[in-house]
Amino acid sequence: MKKFTGILREHAVWLLFMLLCDAFFVGTLWVVDARAIGILSLSLILFTIFSFLAVCAYLWTREHRIEKAFSDYLKNSDASQAQIFLNRHKGGTKTRLKVLLELLEKNEQEKGMLIAQNEEYEEYVEKWAHEAKTPIALLTMILDNNRDTLPPDMAYKIEYIRSNLSESVEQMLQYARVKGERKDYLLEKLRLKDAVDEVIEDYRPLLSEKNFTVINELNEERIFADRRALRFVLGQIVSNAIKYSSEEPELKFASEGPDKLVISDNGIGVKACDLPFIFERGFTGDTGAVRKKATGMGLFLVKKVADDMKFTLDVASETGKGFQIVVQYPMVEF
Repeated sequence: MKKFTGILREHAVWLLFMLLCDAFFVGTLWVVDARAIGILSLSLILFTIFSFLAVCAYLWTREHRIEKAFSDYLKNSDASQAQIFLNRHKGGTKTRLKVLLELLEKNEQEKGMLIAQNEEYEEYVEKWAHEAKTPIALLTMILDNNRDTLPPDMAYKIEYIRSNLSESVEQMLQYARVKGERKDYLLEKLRLKDAVDEVIEDYRPLLSEKNFTVINELNEERIFADRRALRFVLGQIVSNAIKYSSEEPELKFASEGPDKLVISDNGIGVKACDLPFIFERGFTGDTGAVRKKATGMGLFLVKKVADDMKFTLDVASETGKGFQIVVQYPMVEF
């Protein structure tokens, strides 16, 4: 009913024009035969009104069919539905719509090709990242077996290269993971202290090289998360603490209530103006030469992975006075 009323309003000007025409003819009749004006004028006005309503009803039926054809085309945009939709129109409108639909079909085909190319590229990058893990593992084994015979400076440089390569490969895998349509997270009950200890052990050589004091105050706190994703989040935070450390560096893990993990360091910190943007892709800020060389992907991926696991992240920092991140995770009854 609303649509029909809308059509009446849209074409009301034509009714007004037709009534003005009727008034003209009624005036002419009055001049010719004043006695017949009553019956003829009433008949003429009624005929005009009913004709107008009939035309509006036809337009309403036509609009309804066009809308249905358009809706069917949106649900199933194949050639047959497109032709049905076109057949509901006539003249120049049909010609213009035909050009538009052909253009949309061409764009859809190009979009499909781009999506297929992008998926192929992502598969290649993911495959390369997995294959890159083999030489990194071999490098780790060689370094572990010959650490005592290598000069300390060389051992540190090799460990630094190995750590950066491993971190970059893991970032690539996590990026592919968070961008994928399907998430392959395996959520399980984990002891938070064990996950932190595993990450600290991974970064032990670099932490020792910079004389970090690591404080782990966690006890029996439990978390429901994907092990690999959780280790990635913790690893990126530890890696940042190492990169942006200060003199006598310290890294601390503590719990705050039953559902919060607090990770803090006493490094160079982040400027207050940079804090709102540290989780944006590619953002590095301008705190120090080391930060200028960063890719800005680490914390961006941390935020994406945290969002997938329904974690919330709160950060606090002050230039020269360290950095703190609070990871709040969902409470689950075990």
